[in-house]
Amino acid sequence: MMTHQSPAAAKRRLHSSLPGLKPLLLALAAQCLLLSPVHADSTDEIARFLNGQACLRCDLRYVSAPGVRLKEIDLRGAYMFNINLLESDLRGARLESANLEMANLERSDLSRVQLDRATLAGASFQGATMIGSTMLHLVAHDANFDAADLSDADLTTADLSRSSMVFVFAENARFMSATLRSVNLHHARMRGARFIDADLTNASMESAWLQRSNFQRARLVKVNLSDAKLANANLSGANLNGAVLRRADLTGANLTNADLRNTDMTGAEMGSAVLEGARTCGATLHDGSRAAPC
Repeated sequence: MMTHQSPAAAKRRLHSSLPGLKPLLLALAAQCLLLSPVHADSTDEIARFLNGQACLRCDLRYVSAPGVRLKEIDLRGAYMFNINLLESDLRGARLESANLEMANLERSDLSRVQLDRATLAGASFQGATMIGSTMLHLVAHDANFDAADLSDADLTTADLSRSSMVFVFAENARFMSATLRSVNLHHARMRGARFIDADLTNASMESAWLQRSNFQRARLVKVNLSDAKLANANLSGANLNGAVLRRADLTGANLTNADLRNTDMTGAEMGSAVLEGARTCGATLHDGSRAAPC
């Protein structure tokens, strides 16, 4: 049977339970603070940043400052999550170990910037100028470099998995031992680039310009190189198992000891290509004939 308490009794019961509830309420409040987005201080650190002064390990998350001019600024270790620096000038800046996840640096000038060990996951550098920049050990999963200029940049050991690099300019760039798994490199301009020991598994490189590029010992498993320009490229010792090379230009390419098993080379231009020691079992050759099964 239900019993009804008087208002006074109910009030006394609530007051008696408050001491036990207080720690729980404090814990819940602390958790809410941890989960809430905290914006950067609008005083010291942002002022130093906007004045072009060194701001090491500063908290600059969510700051919106498009068009700023911050040449050679020192922002090593800065936390710049979701920062907006659209069309800004950061030439020669130091951004080693900075966190630039989800940042917007589209059409910005980042020439000769140092980004070693920085985190750029989900960031957009579409149309940015990054000529001669250093990005050793960079982590940039799912980033956007479409139409960016990475000419002469050094991305040795960088991880660019699943990033978009459509129409990127990266002539003579260095990607040695880099990870470019499932990267979109459609129509990329990468003549003379170095991919020695790089992992490009499942990358899309259709119609890419890769003349004179160096892919020694690179992992190119299931890469799509249809219509790619690979004249005089060095693919010696590369693993191209299952790759698509339809109509690719391999004139004068070095394929010594390359793994060409199960590749599709239909219509490829192979004039003067060196195939000594290459494995071609299971491949569709340039004339449409099938090699012996593996």
